[in-house]
Amino acid sequence: MPHAFGRAPSGAAKALSPLTDGRVYLAASTISGIGRGRVPLTPDLVTGFATTLGISAGDHAAITGVELPEPSWPENPLAAELAGLLSNCRRLTAAQAERVCDEAKSLLVAVPDDATGEDWNRVYHQRGRWWGAPRR
Repeated sequence: MPHAFGRAPSGAAKALSPLTDGRVYLAASTISGIGRGRVPLTPDLVTGFATTLGISAGDHAAITGVELPEPSWPENPLAAELAGLLSNCRRLTAAQAERVCDEAKSLLVAVPDDATGEDWNRVYHQRGRWWGAPRR
């Protein structure tokens, strides 16, 4: 299985968790092991990779030969859009990608200590402080 995110399994690892609502959280080494056939491909992994790639889990299962139990995860309406965005980001140079990251980080604010998960998207943690954006 070629890596869908170029030569860096770490990119796939970073995309899997948020796109699968935390259902699939893997190390880059595990993703590399799956690609090399050393780690078995399970129904949950097939579904997680399909979500991240922006294709249907059924289509991905048919390609991989892994049988999916019914019912599968609920579809995340934003997953396909985000998968497309990630795919488009592969065309950026390193400098362009860095500028995009810097711009995105500039839009984040410090999440209040008493903030709830229902009210805030926590994006990253740095020096004891969460940074994110209020949910709308």
